[in-house]
Amino acid sequence: MRKTFFGAFFFVLMALTATSVFAQDNERYKFEFYGGYSYMNLNRGFDADEFNDDFSDFAGNRVNAHGIELGVNYNWSRFVGAKFVYTRHAHSQDLSEGFKLEQKVGQFMGGIQIKDNKKDGPKLKPFAHILAGAAQQSFQGEGQFLVATPVRPEGSEVIAFDINSTDLTMSFGGGLDLRVHKNVDVRLVQFDWNPIFRGDRDTQFGVFPGVMQNNYRFGFGVVLH
Repeated sequence: MRKTFFGAFFFVLMALTATSVFAQDNERYKFEFYGGYSYMNLNRGFDADEFNDDFSDFAGNRVNAHGIELGVNYNWSRFVGAKFVYTRHAHSQDLSEGFKLEQKVGQFMGGIQIKDNKKDGPKLKPFAHILAGAAQQSFQGEGQFLVATPVRPEGSEVIAFDINSTDLTMSFGGGLDLRVHKNVDVRLVQFDWNPIFRGDRDTQFGVFPGVMQNNYRFGFGVVLH
C-alpha cells in the first residue's frame, strides 16, 4: 500500500509538471491527467454461475475493495480522445485463529473516451469511455503458527496458498466532471462495469474453473489539464 501512495504522489507531480510543458491549442485541451479514489465491488470468482436464482450459494463471493485510479488522455479532437488507465484495489479479511485472506487486483487498460474537451465549454462535463486491457490478480491465504515448533516460533506467518493470474479485463462506464479552474476539474462521480474474464487456474486444491468476474467500480478525484 505504501508503494501505491508513493506512486500516486509521483503521478500527480508529473501531471502538474506536464500541464506547464505541453502546449495546448487554442480551442481544446489536448492532455488530461486524472487521479482519485476508487471503490470496487469485487467478484472473487468463486461462483461460476452468479446469475442463477440461488443467491445464497456463495455469500462471500462479493467483497468491498478499496484503491486508486490513475489515468491520462490524449484528445485528438474536441469530443474524442485516447485514454489509458491504471487501477489497483485490495481486500483483506481476518478469519478465526490468526488466518487472513487477501486479494489484490491491478489493471492496465486503454481505449476511447467521449467528452467535451473545449476550453471554454460547459462547467459540467459528462463523459463516457470503453476500455480493455490486462488484470493482474493475486489471492493469498496467510496463517500463523499458534504453537512453537523447532522450525518456526509461535506467531510466525506462513503462506497457506498464493494464486496468481493475468486475465483479460474490460471497463464500460462514465461520469461527471465539474470545472473549478481553467486547468482543474473535480470528478464528482465515476461509475464502471468492470468484468474480468479469468481463465482456468491450476492450484494445490485442484482446478479453479474459468469465470467472468462481474465487478463494479465507483470513484471520484481530480482532473488536471
